[in-house]
Amino acid sequence: EEVAARFKICPKCKSVSGFWLGFKRDNAYVQCKGCGAKFELHEVYAISEKGEAPRKSRFFRK
Repeated sequence: EEVAARFKICPKCKSVSGFWLGFKRDNAYVQCKGCGAKFELHEVYAISEKGEAPRKSRFFRK
């Protein structure tokens, strides 16, 4: 939910209608309310430098 709330504009149709959050098996995705395009959510872990704690960021892909 946290990541899905960050999406304001659809990258495909530029709609600001918003997104639905969906889950299918172990995957989470958002679906544009305007054009219906689905974007799968993934977690990306940055490799840390010496002694730093690993950082986690999230992004989506179609």
